[in-house]
Amino acid sequence: MRALAPPNYDPQEVYQSCINSITNENLRNRLNLVTNDIVVAGKDYRNRAAAKQLYTIPPNNCRNDEIVLGAVTKDEFKDVYSLHMVGREKPARAIYDSLLSQAPLGRCPFCGYGHASTLDHYLPKTKYPQFTVLPFNLVPSCKDCNTGKSTAIATTVEGQSLHPYFDHQNFVNEQWLYAEVMQTTPATIRYFVKAPEHWDDISKARVQTHFNNFKLASRYSVEASNQLACLRDSLICYRKLLGTDGIRTHLAIEASAHGCHHSNSWQTAMFQALVASDWYCERGFEI
Repeated sequence: MRALAPPNYDPQEVYQSCINSITNENLRNRLNLVTNDIVVAGKDYRNRAAAKQLYTIPPNNCRNDEIVLGAVTKDEFKDVYSLHMVGREKPARAIYDSLLSQAPLGRCPFCGYGHASTLDHYLPKTKYPQFTVLPFNLVPSCKDCNTGKSTAIATTVEGQSLHPYFDHQNFVNEQWLYAEVMQTTPATIRYFVKAPEHWDDISKARVQTHFNNFKLASRYSVEASNQLACLRDSLICYRKLLGTDGIRTHLAIEASAHGCHHSNSWQTAMFQALVASDWYCERGFEI
């Protein structure tokens, strides 16, 4: 997970920018009438997010054609986002693009390696239509994280995946992602979560939830397999020049370099696991 600064946009201004482009006067008026409700909901979202309590906001399970607030249906709220924020010719598209551009080096903050090409609703708009254009709820994301994550709604504090805008400090600075080398043909990498012992139980559970929700074990393993294939030839050269110790030194340098940038990247965990594997350093990389 990568930390992002919360968006600087005023939620009311974002909402107003979206609905001002609606040509249907009746719909625009109905959306204007619930502006205060949207603003209040946005303030509540930010307060609960800061307190790690977003799971306490009840989901809206009504049908798409049923009223959510005032005289506005769930579908109409969802269209505010899909038609009047995502729409390339709409004024609010500039806000969409600005939020998307905050992804660090263009990478998805949820997984840390995918190309951020869309905005993810941290609380899904199908269940929380009042947050459909709330800036704090819109996180730059890769398509795999946006469409492939678990659709379950958190009902406990432990069930909340990490929020790039609000979950910083130990989740980013301390290592919780690890890996081990599997003695297969060819070698493969298994990823797992091992949170620091001094963390509280809730924090430990949340990183595991994040890991599971975004299917990071299998996705990282695929990336690692491709990297191992590229490593093979270079490690053969290192062994000829410097022996097994040279291989381990090279891998340790890579582990340290990646760890300096991101404690919980798939590369950091992979190179640490390779260094620790006598089997891999001696002959496993050739198999």
